Amino acid sequence: MSVFRHHRFRWVDNVIRVDLPTDEQDLLRTVLPQLREMLMAADDPALHRLSPPSRPDDDEAEATYRGMVDDDLLIQRLEAIEVVEEGIDGVDLDEDGVAAWMQSLNALRLVLAARLDIDILGHDPIADLDDEDPLMPIAALYEWLGFLLGSLVDEAMDGFDD
Repeated sequence: MSVFRHHRFRWVDNVIRVDLPTDEQDLLRTVLPQLREMLMAADDPALHRLSPPSRPDDDEAEATYRGMVDDDLLIQRLEAIEVVEEGIDGVDLDEDGVAAWMQSLNALRLVLAARLDIDILGHDPIADLDDEDPLMPIAALYEWLGFLLGSLVDEAMDGFDD
């Protein structure tokens, strides 16, 4: 049986049930605390992808904006990580829970994309990696998180009201 045939997310009684294989639970238990540490330290350049500048042409306006939203965004991201950690073993997600899972999985992907130098404009450096490349584990994690996030999005689109 293919690992990708296992339904990690599925509708049950108007909620999305999380059912991750044990090895995937363990992987999330490893990477989510690392994301939390990065967010708390706030000095890793890979975090730039999580909060791109809203006003790159106006430093003063950008500073004002960051002063208004950065603390709230940090709190929201940390709370989302906590929701995911609490539900890794299996949980039923309402819309807020789904949003927290999506936010955390996407944040992990964005940080990894920065590490892998993936940009939205075209070049995909993952295609250039060979099995011996030290970035291959990061690339594999990035791809798996994309699969996981896509699975959750697909399932959520099938059930929640617009």
